[in-house]
Amino acid sequence: MPDTVTRGHKKRARTHRQLIEAGFAVLADKGAITVSDVVEAAGLANGTFYNYFDDRDALLDALAAESLRDLADRAAADTEGADPAVRFAVASLRVLERAAADQRWGRVLVRLTDPPRSSRRALARHLRHDLADGHAQGRFRWADDDPTLDLVVGTLVTAVRRLAWGAPRPGYPAEVVARLLAVLGLDEAEAGALVDTVRS
Repeated sequence: MPDTVTRGHKKRARTHRQLIEAGFAVLADKGAITVSDVVEAAGLANGTFYNYFDDRDALLDALAAESLRDLADRAAADTEGADPAVRFAVASLRVLERAAADQRWGRVLVRLTDPPRSSRRALARHLRHDLADGHAQGRFRWADDDPTLDLVVGTLVTAVRRLAWGAPRPGYPAEVVARLLAVLGLDEAEAGALVDTVRS
């Protein structure tokens, strides 16, 4: 009986993965997502989809979690206790460099952030913490208010869009992050040096 249960868990995990990967592919290619498109891309029956997700929005939330939440959580864990400017630079660079390396991922991320979904909330959760700490420590000019959050998230999403649909010059992600740090209040030279240190 344990072998049957183990096989069942493995099959369930495999089918879940098929649906997630199909969702990424459909969203990246079509810009929109329907249950029919996802099950067709996965080679599964319509009913199978509903064994894993309540509806299309539940799948979109799962895609958002796959695309950004884990990356943001890892960046936060890797920089716990560090200077808020370093935490901000590491997280932002990881997002932009991932989009540069995997344009499909970048396209999905852009589509998941508009309208705001859990991917944007995952980014904002860590970002708000870094902005508040940076302001409290005198590193950033502004705290975690909505205009500052919109400025930063808007810039990052626009940069991801450029990376996902274009071919920006090498070093573009680092330039974006250095400029954001300067806007937040770091001296331009310090912002550039901090980003160079984080990248190496």
